[in-house]
Amino acid sequence: MSDMNNIAALVTGAGGGIGRGIARRLARSGARVAAVDVNAESAGETAALIRKAGGEARAITADLSRPEEIERMVAEAVSACGGIDVLVNNAGVGSAAFLESVCDEEIERVFRINLFGMIGITRAAFPHLKKSGRGRVINISSVEGIRGSGLLAVYSASKAAVLGLTRANAMELARYGITVNAICPGAIETEMLAPLISSEESRKKMIKGIPVKRLGTPDDVAAAVAFLASAEASYITAQILVVDGGMTSKTI
Repeated sequence: MSDMNNIAALVTGAGGGIGRGIARRLARSGARVAAVDVNAESAGETAALIRKAGGEARAITADLSRPEEIERMVAEAVSACGGIDVLVNNAGVGSAAFLESVCDEEIERVFRINLFGMIGITRAAFPHLKKSGRGRVINISSVEGIRGSGLLAVYSASKAAVLGLTRANAMELARYGITVNAICPGAIETEMLAPLISSEESRKKMIKGIPVKRLGTPDDVAAAVAFLASAEASYITAQILVVDGGMTSKTI
């Protein structure tokens, strides 16, 4: 897929894992990429990998839990890439705790990044997406936003809220030629998943519950993002695309 020449893409949480995979895939498709991460070194590594492969990228450091950082980050991305045509809201944090013991600070931290930050970024990017005439917003949620799991009440709630946000924004922004969709990754082999597959036994147990019998990769999610960001997906909006190897087939 190479229809993204002259397209500017902003990818949050691009310093590693799924976000890095998305940023690199969009760059290979011809997009100029603003790779945003709270970790300056990680963002820089992603941008360097893209440039080494012949693509265009700018590393931007921002704490997306802070509204003033969001405004500055969007302005910097627009300046570096010449606008925003594609926004990938990927930045997020995990959280695992019993509901009875989770503290208020943890609840606020998860929602501030996983939901409030996403709302703030989309709002700040909207004028540029509107100007684009072919704007795309792709929100990264999770299968846990669909099914929920024990110990993940706060995380699951934040990711379920992303799905509601996606559908509502899709209805609101369609008049401007902006599509808004969400992707729900399943068990993707990243640093976030690592604690859950730290032993060979736990790894085999997780794979056993996946019909295609393997863990997902960041490239699996990136391929879905690239499609939704492309001209071929111009008639697709308000949709939730599950990328999980069939993992949630019994719960949806």
